[in-house]
Amino acid sequence: MNKIKKYTAGLLAALCLSAVSCDVLDVDPTGTYSDATAYSSLDNLDLYVKSFYGVLYANADINCGSSCLMDDGATDLVKYSWYNVAAGTMNKFFYQPNFVTEQSNFRSNWSSMYTWISKLNEYLEDLNKGLIKLDPDQVKIRTAEVRFLRAFAYQELVIRHGGVILRNSDTAVDGPNERAKARSTEEECWNFIIDEYKKAEADLPQSWEAAEAGRLTKGAAWGMIARASLYAERWGDAVTACNEVLKLGYDLLPGQTADDYYKIFSTPNNKELIIPVYFQSGISRKQHNFNTYFCPPYDGQPYGVADKVGASATPTDEYASSFDIKVGDKYEAFSWDNLSKYGNKPFDNREPRFYASILYNDATWIERKLELYVGGKDNYMDFAITGQDNVHKSTTGYIFRKFMDDSGKVNFTNILSGTYWTEMRLAEIYLIRSEAYARQNQFGMAYDDLKTIRDRVGLPALTQKGNWQDYLQDLAKERICELGLEGHRYFDLIRWGIAVETLNNKRLHGVKITKTGDGFSYERVECDTQDRLFPEKYTIFPIPYTELQNNTLCEQNEIWK
Repeated sequence: MNKIKKYTAGLLAALCLSAVSCDVLDVDPTGTYSDATAYSSLDNLDLYVKSFYGVLYANADINCGSSCLMDDGATDLVKYSWYNVAAGTMNKFFYQPNFVTEQSNFRSNWSSMYTWISKLNEYLEDLNKGLIKLDPDQVKIRTAEVRFLRAFAYQELVIRHGGVILRNSDTAVDGPNERAKARSTEEECWNFIIDEYKKAEADLPQSWEAAEAGRLTKGAAWGMIARASLYAERWGDAVTACNEVLKLGYDLLPGQTADDYYKIFSTPNNKELIIPVYFQSGISRKQHNFNTYFCPPYDGQPYGVADKVGASATPTDEYASSFDIKVGDKYEAFSWDNLSKYGNKPFDNREPRFYASILYNDATWIERKLELYVGGKDNYMDFAITGQDNVHKSTTGYIFRKFMDDSGKVNFTNILSGTYWTEMRLAEIYLIRSEAYARQNQFGMAYDDLKTIRDRVGLPALTQKGNWQDYLQDLAKERICELGLEGHRYFDLIRWGIAVETLNNKRLHGVKITKTGDGFSYERVECDTQDRLFPEKYTIFPIPYTELQNNTLCEQNEIWK
């Protein structure tokens, strides 16, 4: 059968950074070609294979489209500012009982991931049919990319739904007659995923030339083996994979200042990035609207869109107050109870990651000072479930800094944001290895890795704990401060078994700021009007109703029956 292949034309677009020019992936399909054309040259094969990188873009939380939905939005780190943001889905998720059902789960990726898996299987089917008659060594590399991306799609399914249906044949794509197929166990799924990453690692290069920035490498494969092994509770394998990553020349960027630390998220191809997902700002470029939805509200003023952009969701005080503060010459945990101790300046002397992650009242932002106080240009409002539709004001007193484009070139109409997504970076590898060591009661080595993370931002070493529960408090805080908004918190809470106690029957907080003369007064307030709901069944996604109807061998997760 002569299938139609979608691939991107003009895939490599220049990204200028200071005086340095490099090329990054752009995966929007602009043309369709037959098998014969797609496999006629290595250049065409590259265009076809690069189109599969769309599975990474589909899972990049900054590429949120009109939904504004982030995985960390379903945690204690983020508050959606008015009730009906993104049709109210995230607020309703926490406020309405049984909002998620097998018929309707707004966060399920089941259909989209299986669509990608089908496309990736099609490539492998064609390979096994002998349709790709190009340099075998080069084809091996492209096939390794395909295997990695298919494993990644399955991994994104498994961390949400548990064991899934492995439609993983390399010789044929499932057709209508193969629809009835049982789910594999979660262990079987992890076996397949990790084995596919290992096959990919064997054939992926250690690096690519600058014009191919963003393509998968051996480091990416070992990094994902580490993450998958952590989720699969294979602690020794996770340590081994992390050690392999650390042999490959990655390095933590300096982080003693906020500007240095923020280069992780603003400097393409830096040595900390393992799996970056690149975007480009500009007309006809692959850009995203993270700024449009989450920037300070007054940002739209020069473009005539004031009060129509920004603050759709904002950091909670649970997130912001996780970052330490320096008192005298020592860092300590921040607490609003100690405001007088800080000279009524709660946002001064915080650790560098705070300033690279959070925007706050009176912070400098694109040549102005933010006014996140009541009645200020960026403003504040108390959260309410009625009467606030599409009102762009923060209900927490904070704004996101991480992943925000501060170039000043975004105009919210046709020039959007080009910041990149960090699917994986070296800091996560140290945190994975730390946790895997702790799971094996090797707490000295676990705290050594936490020390590495803290050293780079000038924080003191933590006092070593000797049991899992006490260690987990330290690990959880480090993962919040280091990886907040990078899509890990929700899944951390689930796999640690503390999601219900952390999220259920809780109310999140913000800080209400009032300007008094030349100074400010602060009140920590609830930014929820009722207790949040997070029942035990929310710790795993239901299998979609359509799958159950169309696949007679597929069974629902037990807690959802």
